[in-house]
Amino acid sequence: MTSRERVINALSFKRTDRIPRYEIFLPGFIDKWRKAKNMPDDSWIYDYYNKVDIGTVIADQHGPYYLKAAILKREGSAYYELDSWGRILYKKQNAFFEKEVDVAIKEKGKEPPFESPLDKNRQKAFMGIPYKLKERFALVSGVLGLYMGCSRLRGEVQFLMDIAEDEPYCKYLAERLADFTTELGLSIVEITGTKDTAIWVYDELSSRTGPLFSPNSFYKIFFPCYKKMIDTWKKNGVKNVILHCDGNSLPLLDIIIEAGFTGIQSLAPTTGMWLPDVKTKYGNRLSLIGGMCNIYTLASGTKTEIEKQAGAIVEAAKEGGVIIGTHSIDEDIPVENYDYYYSVLEKYDEMWPVGSGE
Repeated sequence: MTSRERVINALSFKRTDRIPRYEIFLPGFIDKWRKAKNMPDDSWIYDYYNKVDIGTVIADQHGPYYLKAAILKREGSAYYELDSWGRILYKKQNAFFEKEVDVAIKEKGKEPPFESPLDKNRQKAFMGIPYKLKERFALVSGVLGLYMGCSRLRGEVQFLMDIAEDEPYCKYLAERLADFTTELGLSIVEITGTKDTAIWVYDELSSRTGPLFSPNSFYKIFFPCYKKMIDTWKKNGVKNVILHCDGNSLPLLDIIIEAGFTGIQSLAPTTGMWLPDVKTKYGNRLSLIGGMCNIYTLASGTKTEIEKQAGAIVEAAKEGGVIIGTHSIDEDIPVENYDYYYSVLEKYDEMWPVGSGE
């Protein structure tokens, strides 16, 4: 079974030959891995960990001002950038955070017109996907979600104030962005050939402890937009729409399912999103991707803790609809810990119930 077949079957709650795996290795971990294994600089980590099925997301998270994006000014190692969302950002090289200096929509009713999401200059960045990636992975695509997009257009703090004070305006802005994102998503899945795998929607709706706004606000503002957008995608052949959210979205999950999302990715135990519990509650109504803790368990946990957590996720996966993984693997994860986790999954692969999930 290829990675593509394995992922498609898992997301459809059908038989797989082993539990599918998702993993994004970040540069810090890759450097540590090369040193630990004495690997050459051009070695590809996915050749070594060759049972990872989803190792990249071909995502267009750029906004509706893609053609206007530019570096405005440089000051030594710092610079001012006009990004594709119309924000002016102050950045420094090698700095993780950035400072928002200005936004595209400073005043309601004076929204600059959006560019076409189908501009050829935008599309060509996603054409010519290397054969190596197509052959190796189950490719999935992605776009930025409505809450995050509106937050970038208005400014994060301002948009949260808008949600509290002016729901009609927030709905208007979300509808405009949804129209743009609907077209963009259809373009991306067509170019990348991911209609039958999945499209990720990156929308950080929640913090570690819960949603950033009430379920009622989500239902009034974002639900109608997402419902229309996802319905259009599905009518055009998109099989799976996966919400990527790192935080605790438990209070929103029923609405998220009603909106048409078929799965959620990046379930983190540290937020209370324990995959086996979510699986027990939602069964075949929601596919689940993630489950492993990269904050404590893989970073500093014992072998017993790593095996216990992985084993619980594998057990939940026997009913189908689960792809095991973490948010990402960075330099804080010891190579020996990841190797042990990988070996645990190898052991479970030998016992995998190939007849499950049908």
